[in-house]
Amino acid sequence: MLVRKSKQSLLKHLRSFTLLASAAVVLSACQPGPVAQGPETNIDPYVINTSPNDQREYRAITLENGVRMVLVHDPEAEKSGAALAVYAGSMQNPDSQLGLAHYLEHMLFLGTEKYPDPDEYGEFMAQNGGMHNAYTADDHTNYMLEVNNDALPEALDRFADFFKAPMFYPEYAEKEVNAVDSEWSMRRASDGYILFALNNILMNPEHPIARFRIGNNETLSDKEDSKLHDEMLAFYERYYSANLMTASVVSNRPLDELEALAREAFADIPNRNVEAPVIDVPVATAEQLEQKIYYRPQMEMRSVGLDFTIENNLEDYRYQPNRIVAHLLNSEMPGTPAALFRELGWMESMGAGASPNAYGNAGRFQIQVSLTEAGMAHRDTIIGVVLNYLEQLRAEGISEAYYEEVATVLNNEFTFLRRTGAFNYATSLAANLLYYPYSDVIDHNYRLDGYSPERINRVLNQLTTDNLRVWYVSPQEETDQEMYFFDGRYRVEDITAEDYANWQQAAAQFTVNLPSVNTLFPEDLTMSSEEVTEKPVEIHAEPGVSVYLKRSHRFAEPRAEVLVQMYQPWTDKSLREQVAVQVLMDTFNLSQQALAREASIAGTGFRLSASNGLQLTLTGFNDQQGQLASRVLASFAEFSPSENAVNQSADRLRRSVQNQRLQFPMQQMFPAFNQIMRLPSADYQDQIAMLQEIGLDDVLAARDSLLAGNIMRVFVFGNYNNADAMALVEDVKQYVTVDPSITYARSPIVKPTTDLKVTWQDDLTLEDTAVLDVWLSPQEGYGERVRAWVLSEMMHNRFFTELRTEDQLGYAVGANRMNIEDYSGIGFYIQSPVRGTSGLLARFDEFRAGYAERIANLSDEQFEQVRASVLTDLLQPPQTLGQEAGRFRGDWSNERYDFDSTEQMAAELRALTKADIQNFYQRLIMDGEAARILVQLRGTRFAEEDFATFDGVQVIESMTEWSASQQ
Repeated sequence: MLVRKSKQSLLKHLRSFTLLASAAVVLSACQPGPVAQGPETNIDPYVINTSPNDQREYRAITLENGVRMVLVHDPEAEKSGAALAVYAGSMQNPDSQLGLAHYLEHMLFLGTEKYPDPDEYGEFMAQNGGMHNAYTADDHTNYMLEVNNDALPEALDRFADFFKAPMFYPEYAEKEVNAVDSEWSMRRASDGYILFALNNILMNPEHPIARFRIGNNETLSDKEDSKLHDEMLAFYERYYSANLMTASVVSNRPLDELEALAREAFADIPNRNVEAPVIDVPVATAEQLEQKIYYRPQMEMRSVGLDFTIENNLEDYRYQPNRIVAHLLNSEMPGTPAALFRELGWMESMGAGASPNAYGNAGRFQIQVSLTEAGMAHRDTIIGVVLNYLEQLRAEGISEAYYEEVATVLNNEFTFLRRTGAFNYATSLAANLLYYPYSDVIDHNYRLDGYSPERINRVLNQLTTDNLRVWYVSPQEETDQEMYFFDGRYRVEDITAEDYANWQQAAAQFTVNLPSVNTLFPEDLTMSSEEVTEKPVEIHAEPGVSVYLKRSHRFAEPRAEVLVQMYQPWTDKSLREQVAVQVLMDTFNLSQQALAREASIAGTGFRLSASNGLQLTLTGFNDQQGQLASRVLASFAEFSPSENAVNQSADRLRRSVQNQRLQFPMQQMFPAFNQIMRLPSADYQDQIAMLQEIGLDDVLAARDSLLAGNIMRVFVFGNYNNADAMALVEDVKQYVTVDPSITYARSPIVKPTTDLKVTWQDDLTLEDTAVLDVWLSPQEGYGERVRAWVLSEMMHNRFFTELRTEDQLGYAVGANRMNIEDYSGIGFYIQSPVRGTSGLLARFDEFRAGYAERIANLSDEQFEQVRASVLTDLLQPPQTLGQEAGRFRGDWSNERYDFDSTEQMAAELRALTKADIQNFYQRLIMDGEAARILVQLRGTRFAEEDFATFDGVQVIESMTEWSASQQ
């Protein structure tokens, strides 16, 4: 995956980082081309099925060269998006150059005949509010962009040229191999990637899935009979042909104009009429099936999984047989296997699902149970119960009532389908077109054209022991083999007749049932007829209780976002009390998983958390939210976990704290920054020590404390009328004691001052090093926030280009705005496999010194482009009800009851001048006015090198002591 961003907040990028990486892994191979239309031959195949509430206009076209495209006219889009997918991915890598498809993805962005400068594309995107990205999946590669609407024609011209005349400069070959190597190095110790790779290498070695996919310095190199550059060119010529491509464009422009732009950009991509790749080797033979696989993870985790190899049944998507079977396996209704395992205290979670095209010509159906420590001793029983349940499903059949339940879920979701932004929407449309006809490119996940027991039974009949592999994952597993390209150890054994007998015997005493009917499906989907106000209105105020309500202007859907805050000041809570609350909430939420699963299936969600008191969050369809709130709080008021449950929770939280230290360094440094700046905080050793002391009495005391002495702040957004909102509030008031004398206050932070110069230093057990260098302005307000935003947009692409593309210091590199409460600044970050913290910080300093000249010479046109782009981002309409609610909820949380932060920031942006940005850089960076927080995580590869330092810096020796000193 290549990541080049010139917008989006840093925290949003980090939250999505793992998901994007997982998407590149999980998007699996399947055979190309649209699925047959079926019996409805009179339907125009170019008419796209859309949600009833989707007001956008669509057009499906096939260009003369064979590129299949979907165009979307969205009059509200403030940014345009485009994507192009190629039906070739990692499974098409030649044996002599493993990772070649991924390497080609990287090389493609480095200039074209029309735009030969390798940096030109990135600079253009940065100046026009854009971002671009790409990923390589097993069977396809997808390229995407988003840009300001007025820049779309130029963006498409540049983008399309990558698929016509890329330069593939040989002088960049080594740098991009190093970039791929850094990406591999970053993931080689990640359990998710290790398990994915381990699964693949244990399949039929003749099948292309069984090979190394990412690539690194070893696999991507010149060899006696294989030259990397020549192989890359041959791969491009073989697969990057118009007849193997699909594309999409999403914009505010009319469809006729979009079609003209698309034809101009994409119609002359060469069509070599190449054959689509076909896999004709079985993914697994008898030798690879009926196996037990034991894996010892890097993090402390425990699970048992049943993994079935199934046929590729993607063509059955209109009947959803995999989803219907998974629906019954995922249920936690009383009497089901999941309910049994939870009642016995054996599991933390259970999930089932299928990827029908996971291996291209075959699929995968997985059932995984995450285990408690007690569950480890009962893995045989769990396997036996699940196998018996599958046999019960085969014997009894899955009745039409369950089909209707799934149909209700899918119909409700599709009727009120959530929007996504142009970038993500274009990406998904281009990828979906590889596998589905135009008509179903949007609704393929939601179609359920009829009850088809034969298709369901066909899936069930493959979930048998002859297609089974069992996965055992825990730190206790005995291993005898080491993976070559990943830091993983494992062992493989055949499943024997004795194993089957043991599983059956262990499960013999347990009887399970099919689930009962879900009671949380919404019954009333009508919309409130009450007035829609411009901003949230306080509909109720009494001493200790405040309720704000707003109905949506944009989304006529029967959903709502509700936050009930039962506030208590926590400034003086001891570490013991804080940890007791964590254990309480962990045990309680685990006890509510069956209800949460039932609600989720019905399209409603809830979360009870604790931070400065209890917070109840409700999402989704609003019809059953009141009932759900009452059930949750009534259960909490009476909640009394067992001693064993408390001990299991303490162990689970201990593992969570320890596992955090084994995540990517990139994923560790931002939590470290928050620990420094947000109060209170504690060293992980102190947290673990306190977890060992917490007992049942502490937990019950925490429960009682949370229910007493609160003020209630309620924010309701969406399809509520005043009476229903107040009814929900009255239900909540039954369970908590209100104390009007309490004063609401936000959680404390360490206030940035010019004198604040601190660093946190930590040694990792991972090889790579990571550095986060944050410069925060000591001045509060919207003016500083927009200055930091605009400056970060200007700097990011240059910082990325110099440190990542030119210097090859690491894969994850960026310069992004950082906000903490009312303070803003810039954060520079990197994860590097090639340099220690001192060397990285020296390079940061060199960049900042050099950028001073660039900012001094900033042209009026460059400044205006970025300023306008940031203003567009700020004012871009929300894509979902949750996004719309979030814009108002932030002001509500901060007691800004004018709800005008967006307008104020927009006013600051409109008034912003080039001189303001230049002065901001001068005083923040060059004059050293900023508070500076430096996080240094030293990898084992650099253990002998000193940490970085700078004048006046204070080393934080202990998070606990630092936090205490700042309170």
